[in-house]
Amino acid sequence: MARKVLIAWGVAAAVLLAGCGGQGTASDQKIKVGLVTQAWDNPAIKDMSNAAEAAAAAKGNIELLSQDSRDMQDMVTKLQAMIGRGVKALGIEPWDKQQIMPILNQAKAANIPVFILQSEIDGAHGKGLVVTSIIGDETAGGTVAGTWLGRQLKGPAKVAVLEGAPADTPGIERANGFVQGLSAANPSAAVVARQPADWARDKALRVTTDILTAHPDVHAVFADNDEMAFGAISALEARNLKGKVPVVGYNGTCIGLRATYQGTFAADGILFLDHVGAEFVNSVVARLDGKTVPEKVEPPITLLTTAQLKQIAEGAKSVEVNGKPFAVDAALAKRVNDAVAGRC
Repeated sequence: MARKVLIAWGVAAAVLLAGCGGQGTASDQKIKVGLVTQAWDNPAIKDMSNAAEAAAAAKGNIELLSQDSRDMQDMVTKLQAMIGRGVKALGIEPWDKQQIMPILNQAKAANIPVFILQSEIDGAHGKGLVVTSIIGDETAGGTVAGTWLGRQLKGPAKVAVLEGAPADTPGIERANGFVQGLSAANPSAAVVARQPADWARDKALRVTTDILTAHPDVHAVFADNDEMAFGAISALEARNLKGKVPVVGYNGTCIGLRATYQGTFAADGILFLDHVGAEFVNSVVARLDGKTVPEKVEPPITLLTTAQLKQIAEGAKSVEVNGKPFAVDAALAKRVNDAVAGRC
């Protein structure tokens, strides 16, 4: 059975940026490590990359070659270039789990350990293609959001769901979890539309507009990320429905948290992608030091409402999410306070 690590929420920031300190990988020269993610125009992905860069800088002996990509082909091209440069490890946030397989085989042939971010590729660990997958439980995260919204709607309701890219596993799992949570919390609620909007604000505006044309009586919208939630808000505003139809976003970007604090979003699912980026660097250093690293690392996931964000801004150390306490550490408090102050 694959070993799994859940990052301790209360001490994550300290753990992720501490560790080996460069002693185990004794070298006077910096070790080149590659990282290729999906597009940085998604603020959450940029947050993850920034956290990886900060963690690498803190180590002192890691040179992180960090790039984003516009699609799968662009990602493959950049990864092949990094393999050609002889990086000592690779981090990948794949656009498609199947199409990334040739790259994993190329990296293995070059003896380059691979770390997968925000995804998990079946069988890759057993074949020696992937060292560690660093990903939150997307289904559970979606379920938290669906459970909360189902309880708020109370009775028959029509809900629209905006997914990410069609083949993007995290988005699919997130939406699946949302539907499961919604149905369990409110069996009379129905998902009347579930369509991909490619993680993009402009595409979400068009898709939501079409959904509202087909279903003008939609009661709520769930979006797989904050950018699509903003697109949905624009579509609702055009029909004078802003504030009347609740929108739940996801990712917990600074602008998403600010929108939730201000009441534009009803709630926002919180991904801790800064933990993912930092843990990638920690795992690389541990592996290069000859240490055993877990096959899977899970950062925490939760959902925060307007009321809960106001509690955190006022200094709350814990908030209740679907009837369960969720601890607020210094890192989350800073993240919320930055959003409230508009430091995005």
